[in-house]
Formats: sequence, structure tokens, C-alpha cells
Amino acid sequence: MDEGQKTAIKEFFEDFVTAFSSFDGGLVATKFSLPYMAKGPGDSCNVFSLRSQLAEYFQSYLDEYHSQGCRECRYSNLSVNWLGSESVVATVTWNLVDASSVSVTSWSESYMLAFANGSALAFATVDHVGE
Repeated sequence: MDEGQKTAIKEFFEDFVTAFSSFDGGLVATKFSLPYMAKGPGDSCNVFSLRSQLAEYFQSYLDEYHSQGCRECRYSNLSVNWLGSESVVATVTWNLVDASSVSVTSWSESYMLAFANGSALAFATVDHVGE
């Protein structure tokens, strides 16, 4: 992994945090390539081929988190495993907090990231269920 790719991975998550704090699903969707696959709990697996579908998907989660009092997201425990020279699996622990920085919810999630033009975009994610 070269320094540019390390920087791109960190920027992906920092930009995601900024996009999340806007509570704008369209802005969050820009961090993901199309098609995109989201694997959630149980049989939940969604594949998106349109940016508008992806924006609606993220907006539904952002609206739910906001209604629970979440005002900010933070990540920790970044771990990176290479899949050849062009992709990585980056795993983080997310912590969603309210205006007083009290945790609303947290979970771990893995992101399959690919590099293009000096940036990283996620083409798939997997929630770590049962941790």
C-alpha cells in the first residue's frame, strides 16, 4: 500500500463522517460506486444500480438515526486488509452520538474499497452482525 492509498482510505472515512453529519442521503451516496451492495443482518442484502435508489436507501437510515437523537457519527478501530493491489477491505467501528456526545448506537462494518483517480469508493459493505 502506498502513501496515496493510505491517505485515500482515511479520506474516505473522514468524508463519510462529514457527509453523514449533513443528514443528506444524496451526499452520503457519493462515497459509493455503482453498482453497490449492502449486506445487513439475516437475509438482508440490497444491490443498487441507480444513484437515486442509493440516496433513498441512505436517507431512510439517516432519518431513523436522526429520530433516535443521533447528531454525529464517529469511527474507530480502522483495520485494512488488501485484496491485491487495487482493492481493500477496511473495517471500522461506528459510534453514533447525540448532541451531548452520548452514544446512541454502535456497530462494526466492513467496506470493500476500490481506488480510482486517487480516491477510494465503496462498492460493497457488510455489517458485522452478532458482535
